[in-house]
Amino acid sequence: MALLPVFAGVLIALYKKIVGITRKLLTHTEIVIVLFAFSVWIAAGIAFSIVEGINLPDALYWALVTIATVGYGDITPQTPLGKIVACITIVAGIAAFTSLVSVTAERLMEAAQRRREGLIVYKGEGHVVIIGWNPATESAYNELRSLNVAKHIVLVHERGPVIHDEMTTTVRGDPTRTETLLRASVDKASMAIVALDDDAKTALTVLAVKALNPRARIVAEALYPEHVDLIHKAGADIVLATRSLGGRLLAAALLEPGAAMFVEDAASAAYGKAKFKEIPGKRFAGKPFGEAMRLLREKGCTPIAVRRGTALIPNPPDSLIILESDAIVVVTPREEETC
Repeated sequence: MALLPVFAGVLIALYKKIVGITRKLLTHTEIVIVLFAFSVWIAAGIAFSIVEGINLPDALYWALVTIATVGYGDITPQTPLGKIVACITIVAGIAAFTSLVSVTAERLMEAAQRRREGLIVYKGEGHVVIIGWNPATESAYNELRSLNVAKHIVLVHERGPVIHDEMTTTVRGDPTRTETLLRASVDKASMAIVALDDDAKTALTVLAVKALNPRARIVAEALYPEHVDLIHKAGADIVLATRSLGGRLLAAALLEPGAAMFVEDAASAAYGKAKFKEIPGKRFAGKPFGEAMRLLREKGCTPIAVRRGTALIPNPPDSLIILESDAIVVVTPREEETC
């Protein structure tokens, strides 16, 4: 009994903490159910402690076991008043416990339904975000999955498939809205692909992604070549005019089939016989391109360009001095990983 005020203070503090948490997470009805169950437990424990003359921790343990209908039998009422408290606790406890189980099950079902519909919040970081769902983004998604280079892929769209597995999470919503992008944790992503069915929406989305995450590398699709510069100015690091690129490849396939076949092969990192790769220029800083080419060719890699910031220098002259910040673009056989 001397410790009763101490336990009462602890229980009151715990009660206030639970009230604060439940107000943030639960509806009004759910709060009532949780508080009812908590009150039944505390009241039963205190009452049992008083009428049976046992310490409060043991009484609370008895009350919890009784409410949960476990009934170990290690503590039982010995007095008539104790038996009355036990009867009331059993009746009230069954109602409280059943209500809690119902609320929990409903919440779990609701969470599962929201996940199936893509109405969730992704809480990871360092992932790749693919915004929009069309043939271009579907191919990009399949390519990233086959390469297994992305930590995690988050798909953001309104009408595409909802995919949830160990490597993919889907967030459904309007990709031009900041709320949707934040649910996909765009602000914590490492890279983003933006390809919507409207260049204006693509530019707006790129602008929003860049504002939320200035550090992310953004690659975007432009449906029309005249919009490439606009999307670049919105913040995209690389913009591909896929329709005009596809048309040029179709023409090249007629006139220069070997060149078109090479591009098609290299474009498929999963199934092609060759692939493009970037080699950090730091390894060859201060050396002319010709010397770097010779060293790389000895390892089975063929340099074809140098990326200097956002500019590409194709087929560089042998005299070009490699900078530490450069990247050398090479073509390497599928089985070659040494360069």
